[in-house]
Amino acid sequence: MASDELTIRPSVPGDREQVLAVAAMALGWADDERDREFFRWKHEENPAGRSPAWVAEDGGEVVAFRTFLRWSFLRRGETIAMGRAVDTATHPAYQGRGLFRRLTLQAVEDLSAAGVDAIFNTPNEQSRPGYLKMGWHELGRPTIGMRPATLGRLPILRQARTAAEKWSEPCAIGEPAAQVLQDPAVAALGADLPVTGWSTPRSAAYLAWRYSFEPLQYRAIEAGGGLVIFRVRRRGPAREVAIVEWLAPRPDRAALGRLVREAGDYAMGIGLGATHGVLPLRHRGPIVTWRPLARPAVPSLGDLAFSLGDLELF
Repeated sequence: MASDELTIRPSVPGDREQVLAVAAMALGWADDERDREFFRWKHEENPAGRSPAWVAEDGGEVVAFRTFLRWSFLRRGETIAMGRAVDTATHPAYQGRGLFRRLTLQAVEDLSAAGVDAIFNTPNEQSRPGYLKMGWHELGRPTIGMRPATLGRLPILRQARTAAEKWSEPCAIGEPAAQVLQDPAVAALGADLPVTGWSTPRSAAYLAWRYSFEPLQYRAIEAGGGLVIFRVRRRGPAREVAIVEWLAPRPDRAALGRLVREAGDYAMGIGLGATHGVLPLRHRGPIVTWRPLARPAVPSLGDLAFSLGDLELF
């Protein structure tokens, strides 16, 4: 029975099993070993540090949680310490009691005190109004670039306007990204590429972690004098080739064309233009929001150089 006396507190490692149980009830997670390993990889093995998280507790039982990924942006030697708002859930018996708001505002207070500069995320249509009421700013939509496998596959885009599946589709193209990124010289590619605007520092440690979780099946191919990291995911009836990182100094229309023809119905990416052979899809990208914390300035969308790997839900 839900009581009126709830405690909001920082999460500790011992909360994990109860947190996963709440996620299973509220979000449909399987609460199996794969989800446990996924949670451990995502929130405990990040080289930037363990994810800060908060829980609502009723009589010693976790009934809601709120988690942020540690992140950063870098430009010309200046670093912004970031949090990325990600997983949150409330036990069905406790929904409608404002726990999402209470947990989020407690996180804002604690992260500000800890010197975190800002939070970014891409909330959906249902949750975005709540974020805006809590001080988030809407920055806009990055332009999504799309390349169909063939012109005959264009109509399937109309049926693909739905959320992508969490887990990737099997794909034999290229090599497992985790295996390729074990080579320090390959992993260093990201740090050597010129970037305009604030961007995620693509260090060897970051890339090796970010694309290492095997069930997400990130793959890598050579293209443009470097490396392209992608995964294939189901979006409605379509197989989408998500280009999460273009770690190459130049476009490679031929390699991208071969990839999408062999692996899916169309390719999607951010930061890819006409030289890559992609078409801009206006008003299709996720809406980016920003919550200033220790750093009061709010950037424009044009100040930020995103890849799809920065914004995809994982």
